[in-house]
Amino acid sequence: MQILLTAVAINLIGEALNDALKSQDLALMTLLAIRNLSIALPDGSDRSHAVTNVSLDIDENQIVCLVGESGSGKSMIAHAILGLLPASIAIDSGSLMFEGTDLAQLSPAARRSVRGDRISMIFQEPLTALNPLKRVGEQVAEAIRVHNRAMPARSVVARVEELFEQVGLPDPGRLRMAYPFQLSGGQRQRVMIAMALCNNPRLLIADEPTTALDVTTQRQILDLIKSLQKSHGMGVLFITHDIGVVADIADKVVVLKTGDIVESGPADDVLPRPTHAYTRMLLDAVPGRGAFRIAGKTAPPILEVRGLQKRFVTRQGLFAKPREVVAARDLDCHIAPGDTLAVVGESGSGKSTLARILLRLVEPDAGEILWHGASVRTMSAKELRNFRRKAQIVFQDPYSSLDPRLKIGESICRGPMAFGASRAEARKSAEQWLERVGLAPQAFDRFPHEFSGGQRQRICIARALVLQPEVLIADEAVSALDVSIQAQVLDLLSELKSEMGLAMIFITHDLRVAREIADRVLVMRQGRIEEEQPTALLFEAPRTDYTRRLLDAVPGRAFFAGRALTEAPV
Repeated sequence: MQILLTAVAINLIGEALNDALKSQDLALMTLLAIRNLSIALPDGSDRSHAVTNVSLDIDENQIVCLVGESGSGKSMIAHAILGLLPASIAIDSGSLMFEGTDLAQLSPAARRSVRGDRISMIFQEPLTALNPLKRVGEQVAEAIRVHNRAMPARSVVARVEELFEQVGLPDPGRLRMAYPFQLSGGQRQRVMIAMALCNNPRLLIADEPTTALDVTTQRQILDLIKSLQKSHGMGVLFITHDIGVVADIADKVVVLKTGDIVESGPADDVLPRPTHAYTRMLLDAVPGRGAFRIAGKTAPPILEVRGLQKRFVTRQGLFAKPREVVAARDLDCHIAPGDTLAVVGESGSGKSTLARILLRLVEPDAGEILWHGASVRTMSAKELRNFRRKAQIVFQDPYSSLDPRLKIGESICRGPMAFGASRAEARKSAEQWLERVGLAPQAFDRFPHEFSGGQRQRICIARALVLQPEVLIADEAVSALDVSIQAQVLDLLSELKSEMGLAMIFITHDLRVAREIADRVLVMRQGRIEEEQPTALLFEAPRTDYTRRLLDAVPGRAFFAGRALTEAPV
């Protein structure tokens, strides 16, 4: 009996020790523990705090996706971790425990020693994050030298080239000598990733790193981050508004709404069975999940393109060989009243060049552009002006599309006034269109910076449609918007198209958006048309390998395939 009791006691002690060791291991796994974090906003803001009592953990070898719309506080949390909050914004309460140290209590010098070394960040827009006057290799080398002052120059260069190779950049020895403007968007983002990884960080923060990239480049970047996270055992805080991206890479999901966490948990639990209405709304806002559009009756085309050709020749130095880029090779397409043609393809495929050629913002080398049968290329200045009134364009970036010095009402009025309307008539039309696109007439006297990105895009749509065009060209008009705002803008455009009999040429790199809005899809690659089909046929039976690769690269496609829109909590 005594031996039995002793054995039982030993087993109990062993189990207790095992439990203690397991608890210790779990504690060691947590890289960052955010507890009750509140960030106060300056007086006069729409709300008192950017985030309120936020708590979340990020473990080693784990990708935590922080999801929410613009203004939810996602980037504020990232900037608080790195000590990059603006002077007027401060941490009100809470702690940021990183490997046992509260980052909120560190001195500026101590924060700098952590930032870029043990914690690194990939910013959303690499073109603004990189110094345009320095070669990209020098910028990565600088990040290495700041934290490794004794490293020999040759070793730094070797490390830069090793990093460039690691992130999949071709010819690292040549590319490290390039300036940011000489690289594509995907290559610039890879340089940013190389810079973030240069000191083997324990925690990587990625703030919307794939938002404006085409689907294949986005897929490459997502796969790269996931593979590097596994090989380095890093913790990753991935900030995004796109649930499709979350479905592809997340281990854990934290949903943020106006500074409050409304839902969190393992991705395998949250995404299939969301419990909060806001999470369900984000899932339902992902485009390209409803029924295919049914095209109406075929009408005679109002705008035709035949045999369009355009090439650009650039030189990178006085003695360098000229570089030729063919943006259009024998392009043929047409658009009819009430028709929506989506033009899709990767960056550099010639989509935006086609849009600019149609309006003669860029002159083609050869080919015909016909407007109601008349040649656009031979139009006089007056005829071209009238044509552009009937064929309007909405550009990708509403920030740069609007003059920051003009009130938005004035920006909208100038179009009608240029074609003979009185100021009173122009103001009345502008107020009607502001209301039509979901903004109050009182917005007339406000400046662009007083609006969100989605509201600014609505203003750009109102400015284009106030002239009552027959064709609207939308050049990546929703690519940088939150999925919920994107859904609202797409619904608005579809409604206006039906109401006005408007023809649309919708240029996008996102096939989900094309599926949502288009009657026909035209796929471009390196200036050529790969294929053109009705939307349903293209998605169900693509003819070319290139189109199939584009479809396979769509974020969240496997998760959303056959999944109905959510209606109620499970």
